[in-house]
Amino acid sequence: MAGFGARRQNSESGPGRDASAMMSSVIGEYTSDTQQRKYLQTSDLRRLRNFQFAAKLIVEGSFQGKHRSPYYDYSAEFADYRPYTPGDEIRAIDWRAYARTDRFYIKLSRKETDMNCYLLVDKSNSMAYKDSGGVSKLEYASYMAAGLAYLIIRQGDKASLSLGDDALRAYIPAGGSQRHLQRILIALEQNTPGGETGLPATLATLFGVLKRKGLLIVISDFLDEPERVFSTLNMFAHKGFSVLLFQVLTDGEMFLPDADNALFQDMESPAFAVADPNAIRVAYQAELQAFLNEISTSAKARRMQYQLALTSAPYYEALEAFLTARGRM
Repeated sequence: MAGFGARRQNSESGPGRDASAMMSSVIGEYTSDTQQRKYLQTSDLRRLRNFQFAAKLIVEGSFQGKHRSPYYDYSAEFADYRPYTPGDEIRAIDWRAYARTDRFYIKLSRKETDMNCYLLVDKSNSMAYKDSGGVSKLEYASYMAAGLAYLIIRQGDKASLSLGDDALRAYIPAGGSQRHLQRILIALEQNTPGGETGLPATLATLFGVLKRKGLLIVISDFLDEPERVFSTLNMFAHKGFSVLLFQVLTDGEMFLPDADNALFQDMESPAFAVADPNAIRVAYQAELQAFLNEISTSAKARRMQYQLALTSAPYYEALEAFLTARGRM
């Protein structure tokens, strides 16, 4: 199971220095057109630079990330000894162990690996909803996806982006370069809401596309049938994926507007209703809370991580609060 943490890093030495160097490089890359960039502007980079997205996950591969691989190597982190057998490389013999025991032993270590993180952003029409003067749920989800992609790539892992509504509409394979990060940002900026909500179909298609397990991060309002959504998410869990769910809602959806009468328009059909929010608020919030409880309980039962995020809070505060909370676990 993946765990997450946010901690302040000393930028003068060690990994913090590398992270600061990458941040400076990325800032330099975007300085010339920062006014045209919507997501991950210079101000965002400065807010995110002290976060560390730490995912403790045993993964496949043998690149430069910070995660323990199930595969053994003759270098990196020490893991164990085993007796020497004919055919082993002479250089792998631990001569200190031989001096102590008069026997030949091979010193085994675990390879450090990269982790693939698959970001899925719901682009259905319901994600276009926004409160007066606020950002839409899709914009908020995109800010979160951009920030997470930056944090993932900054620590030496690989980020992938998928966009979907009732089907998978776009897929960018996992990559770990700054050019790849730019490709993700461009896709988020060009993305527009459209289509009906259909997370199960999108997830089922994505499951067939992904060949390597890793961390699946779904950012959506999850206004779908929870049973069908989690039935599809089960496929990822059974294959060894770790799953993180961000549910994005607005204050208006959570509490209803403060008005005598309001027109409630379905974002994905012609249906509408006129009602007094004050008259239905108690019953509405009871139904909504039952729905949210079903999602959070279903996630917990499957050892999936779940976080509710409201668009009234800056996205980076939501990320920091979540990462900090996970770091204490």
